[in-house]
Amino acid sequence: MNHKHKIIVISFDGLGSDDWTIIEKLPHFKAFLEEAAYCKTVETVYPSLTYPAHCTIATGRYPVHHRVIHNTLLQPGRMASPDWYWKRKYIKGKTIYEAAKEKGMKTAAFLWPVTAGANIDYHIPEIFANRKWDHQILASLRSGSVKLQAEVFARYGKLMHGIEQPYLDDFIHQSILYTLKKYEPDFTLIHYVDLDSMRHHYGHSSPEALKALKRHDQRLGELMDLLKGEPVTWVLLGDHSSLDEDKAIRLNRVLERAGWLKRDKKGNIQSYQVLMRGADGSAYLYGRPELAQQVQAELERFSREHDDCLEAIYSAEEAGRQGADDTCLFMLEAKKGYYFQDTLEGPDIYEIHPEECISTPHMQMATHGYSPKKEGYTTVFAMRNSGAEGAKQGKLPALAKGEVASYMHLADEGPTIAHLFGGVLPEADGMLRKEFFA
Repeated sequence: MNHKHKIIVISFDGLGSDDWTIIEKLPHFKAFLEEAAYCKTVETVYPSLTYPAHCTIATGRYPVHHRVIHNTLLQPGRMASPDWYWKRKYIKGKTIYEAAKEKGMKTAAFLWPVTAGANIDYHIPEIFANRKWDHQILASLRSGSVKLQAEVFARYGKLMHGIEQPYLDDFIHQSILYTLKKYEPDFTLIHYVDLDSMRHHYGHSSPEALKALKRHDQRLGELMDLLKGEPVTWVLLGDHSSLDEDKAIRLNRVLERAGWLKRDKKGNIQSYQVLMRGADGSAYLYGRPELAQQVQAELERFSREHDDCLEAIYSAEEAGRQGADDTCLFMLEAKKGYYFQDTLEGPDIYEIHPEECISTPHMQMATHGYSPKKEGYTTVFAMRNSGAEGAKQGKLPALAKGEVASYMHLADEGPTIAHLFGGVLPEADGMLRKEFFA
C-alpha cells in the first residue's frame, strides 16, 4: 500500500453513550480507545433519526438548515412505504467528502446515508429497491460506482439476504476490506447498521444487541489489521442512541375521525388538512395554520385521556429552534415508553408484542427519533492515529489522548473531521473542537 495519510470514519448506527462500558472491554474497541481522544456524551439532532444525523455529521449543519429533516420523504399516498432521502441532491450545504475531494483526496463511502448520486470515487450507496419492478442490485448500481459494485457483488453478493442484518453488514464489510486493499482511497466513510437493526427487533439491551456490538468489534479489528503500519487517522462515532418502548401512538386515526384527513376506497390517504408524520419517538404534524388552535386542543385532550403520552407539543418556531423542520404545524415528543406510527389501522394506542417486532414492519422493541434532551440518550465520538509504525510512514495530525470533552454536539463532528485534512465547512452550525488536537 502507499504511505499517504488516510482518514477512515466509521459510524456504528445506534451506538449510545451507555454502550461505552461494554465496548471499552471488547478487545479491539479497548485497544482503539486506549490511544484515542474522545467524548462520551455527544448530543444528537432532532428528530434523532439516522438520515438527519448523518447529514449533520457530513455538513456540520442542523436538519433545519441541511433540510434532511426525516429519514423518509413526505408522500401521503405511500405512507406504508415512502421513498427515503437517499440522494445527495436533498442536502443543502457542503459535505466533508466534497471538502476532501477539493483537497485532491480519493474518496470512498459505504452505505453512508444520503449519498446516492454523489461525486464519490468508490461508492456503495445506502438505497433499496422501493418499487415492485425494481431490484436491489440495480438500485445500487444506478446510484454509486458501477465497476466497484459489480466486482464486490460478484465476489461477496452471496453474503447478502436483501437488506437483512447482520448479513448486509457482513457483505459491506468484505466490500470495504476489498476496496481499501485494491483502490487505497484517502478518505473513507463507513456506515454499519447491525446494532441499530438488532435493537429495533429485540430491544436496546437485548442479548442480540450485545452480539451485534461484538460483531462490530471484530469488524473494527479486521479493518485496523488490514491497515496496520499505514498512516491512518481513525474516527469512530455513533449517530444516536435508542430507548425501549411498548406502546405505539396512532394519531392519524384521531385526525381522520376529526375530519381532517380522508382516505380513498383502497385505504390510502387521498387528502388532508392535518397529517401526522411519525419520526418514531417524535412526530411532525403538517397542515393548515388556521386549524392550529383546534388541533392543539385535540392533541391535549388525547394526551390527557391516554396517560399523558405526549410529553411535549412544540410550535413550528420551537421545532426550528431545536434544529427540526420549521415548516411543520406542530412537532410532538412522545413520553418514554411510547413512539409514533403513521398507520390508520388498529387502536389509537397499540400495545407492542415482542414477537411482532422480529418480522413485522414498523413494529419495534426499541427506537430513536426522540428529543436529544431525553435523559441517557447521548452518543459518542472518538479519534486516534495508527500506531508508531504507521506514524513513521507519513505525517499524521497531532491528536490528544483520553477524554478531551465532557460534552459536544453532533454538528461539531463535521468541522472537526474536516480539520484533519485542512478542509473547512463554511456553513456549519457546529464548531471545530480543538481539544481533540494536541
